[in-house]
Amino acid sequence: LAEVYTRLGHGAENATWRNFYLAGAMELKAAPNPAPVDLGAPDVIAAITVEQIFGSLAIRVDGPKAWNERFTIDWHLTDLDEHHRTTMSNGALIHRERPPASPADLTLRLTKPQLLGLIAGTDGDGVDHDGDMTVLHRLTAVLEEPTPGFAVVTP
Repeated sequence: LAEVYTRLGHGAENATWRNFYLAGAMELKAAPNPAPVDLGAPDVIAAITVEQIFGSLAIRVDGPKAWNERFTIDWHLTDLDEHHRTTMSNGALIHRERPPASPADLTLRLTKPQLLGLIAGTDGDGVDHDGDMTVLHRLTAVLEEPTPGFAVVTP
């Protein structure tokens, strides 16, 4: 297949297709070796948006394990002056920015570094909250570990 891709690449007039074929041939001949990225570096952590944080939580939810869980958590990020809501229902975690004013099972008032710490597994000491803190433990109980090769973001 690598030889076929090489021939197709050499015969392609379009640069996009030529690149596609030749890159595919190169990957088949020798597996790509990407440079490692330190996801724990302060500048990388600072660049991660809150939406990306909640998105990473949503894809880590074990759907069958979380199927019977029903709860809502409001996240008030005091340092960014942002309000977010995550709702667990039917095995899926749904994120909304600027949620409507309705009651939540747990309301957390914290900073972005504290949010990253909670996701990394800290116990939440020092985080101002209203409601049932066991809801946070119910959330973390249905999260799968990140895929090997991907670092857990820690502050």
